[in-house]
Amino acid sequence: MEENQSSSLFEMQMDAQSQSYLQAIAKWSRFIAVTSFIIMGLLILLVAAVGEKMLEALTALTALGGRDVAGAIIAIIVIVVCLVAAWLFFLFKASGLIKRGLAARDNAQLAEGFKAMKSYFTISAIISVLSILGTLFGMVNK
Repeated sequence: MEENQSSSLFEMQMDAQSQSYLQAIAKWSRFIAVTSFIIMGLLILLVAAVGEKMLEALTALTALGGRDVAGAIIAIIVIVVCLVAAWLFFLFKASGLIKRGLAARDNAQLAEGFKAMKSYFTISAIISVLSILGTLFGMVNK
């Protein structure tokens, strides 16, 4: 029993079914990342096209603070876009590393892929906690 605990996960031999599952994970995570990058890019283009009208609408909505509040809202949106871009980058990186690691049978690349996937899930957990907190604070303020 102690022999199995001291051995690394990557020293184990993977069967064909395990490799096919990891290949499917890599394929779908790449698809999700690329699709999300495209949607994010289209949204950025849309914001660039109607940015002035959005700024006017934000200024009208924030009559108390004027452009300062609108600027703060825009800054928050930029921070959220950067966080989502980093989140998707780790998913894209993980899919590529896992795929290359499986193709080359390289344990180091496979391990780096899992490390990137860990970062992706860590950011996912942070986003989830922030979302739950936002929902709870929204319920309290009603």
